[in-house]
Amino acid sequence: MLRTHLAIMVEPYLTRVLAGEKTIESRFSRSRIPPYGCVAAGDLIWLKRAGGPVLASARASEVRQYSGLSGKQVDALLARWGPELNLEADFAARARECRYATLIWLGEIVLLPEPQAYRRRGRQGWVHDTDFPRII
Repeated sequence: MLRTHLAIMVEPYLTRVLAGEKTIESRFSRSRIPPYGCVAAGDLIWLKRAGGPVLASARASEVRQYSGLSGKQVDALLARWGPELNLEADFAARARECRYATLIWLGEIVLLPEPQAYRRRGRQGWVHDTDFPRII
């Protein structure tokens, strides 16, 4: 079953995705939280600017999930997928503390004709389909 998700993204990452410079979205966490275990290939992902509107949609073309990661394993993931992740230099230091990772290959990126307002509740960076209304 294909699902719908809302990815809240900070800059410069959202701009990099929309420009085609970042083709893999990554979410690293210390605990098992969405999108870990919630997203699959084919799912629709709405891309929302943190503190702003929903600007685009994308399809998850591939998803890889990792658990029980060590700092060295995080470093290996970042080294393997670095160009596609297109992360800031200081990202690795924070990610080394994480034990879970979800890598999502983004395809079929479509800019919305008009940005769509969406007020989320809470501070989560990912909202999966049971919490997200269909805005289009």
